[in-house]
Amino acid sequence: MSKSRWQEVPKIDFHAHVVLHEREDTDLKLNTPEMMLEAMEKNNVERAVILPINHPEYFPLTGDERKDWLRANNDRQAELMRDSKGKFIAFADCTLGDIYTGTWQVATELERAVRELGLRGLKIHPSNLKMAADDPRLFPVVKKAAELKIPIVVHSYPSASDPMFDLSAPERIFRLIWAVGLDPEERPPFIVAHMGGVRFLEMVVGGGYVDISGMLLDICELYGVEFAERLLRRIGLERVLFGTDYPIFPYERYFEVLDRMSFTEEEIEQIAYKNAARLLKLKS
Repeated sequence: MSKSRWQEVPKIDFHAHVVLHEREDTDLKLNTPEMMLEAMEKNNVERAVILPINHPEYFPLTGDERKDWLRANNDRQAELMRDSKGKFIAFADCTLGDIYTGTWQVATELERAVRELGLRGLKIHPSNLKMAADDPRLFPVVKKAAELKIPIVVHSYPSASDPMFDLSAPERIFRLIWAVGLDPEERPPFIVAHMGGVRFLEMVVGGGYVDISGMLLDICELYGVEFAERLLRRIGLERVLFGTDYPIFPYERYFEVLDRMSFTEEEIEQIAYKNAARLLKLKS
């Protein structure tokens, strides 16, 4: 049996989660730091971008943490990154609740998370915020990310809190980045997560980066592997990031479909590692 090219190549997983306690009401599975590191070693993932789960039940909260769980969530993200000895690259949160008390407070906390805690990017989940991605209340947060020169990952997939898939549609994400009043060279780099969900064709004409987590598997199942490869090439391989949404989806499912695509070794390295390394400004 031939070895998987995609399992063997060094990778940066641009969309992963550490899950610190069981959540029976969701599709998230327990994935402790130790479990995540073990999966990374097994699958030759050199680094993983650890995204917050944008919900106050990300970990059990008590006392002062419950009063300010945005700050607590970012503190925990920094702890995960620090304890991983360079394996985790943690992004900051932009949470439900806090966003309504004033986005300037979220922007202020983002500055603390980056400058003091060392977090490397921002995750926005419009569906959990119950706020459209292009809502002007998010503009101060995007402007702060631009000032801090960090990338933004924006969730883009139907969910129970956005069943009509309106809040996090790709077109709204594009508008969020373009409408904040920044010159093109000042705009923060952004990543549309999950390939833009069921509106993946919008990624062909949109901008930014796209991670393949989740939706690539759906596309392969519904339309076939050859269609999925043509779509990735049409989007532009320089914009595509390897991401899995682990632990929701196992690495093996991605290797199985990606190994069937006709990418060259250089193209595999580009998607698996080089695009992410460039975006994260990692030293070679």
